[in-house]
Amino acid sequence: MFAKIQIAAVLAATAMATPALAADPRVNIINNSGLTVTHIEMSGAGSEVWGPDLLGKYVMRSGYRLNMVQGSHSSGNCRYCLRVTFAGGRQIEIHDFNACATTDVTIHSGSFNLA
Repeated sequence: MFAKIQIAAVLAATAMATPALAADPRVNIINNSGLTVTHIEMSGAGSEVWGPDLLGKYVMRSGYRLNMVQGSHSSGNCRYCLRVTFAGGRQIEIHDFNACATTDVTIHSGSFNLA
């Protein structure tokens, strides 16, 4: 019994110490606008077509966040555009941001912050 626990502990420690290699970029989209977001769309930088609504049939209230995986470090596909639509129809956009170098995109009522 003790040996099984010890082996499990070693495996868990090894898994935690192993860095993720060539992982896809994860971007947190944080709604700090004070408004409800009804649509979030992304596209590759330079594309003339927006992707599907990432919220689907849902909305994103202020204070909520959405964790997304976009692009790929290994393919170099890291440049994106983001469009947010608020309840009432007003939209804001950010163009050509680097998803591989960005972990948080914070939505404000008229702008974005990247971190």
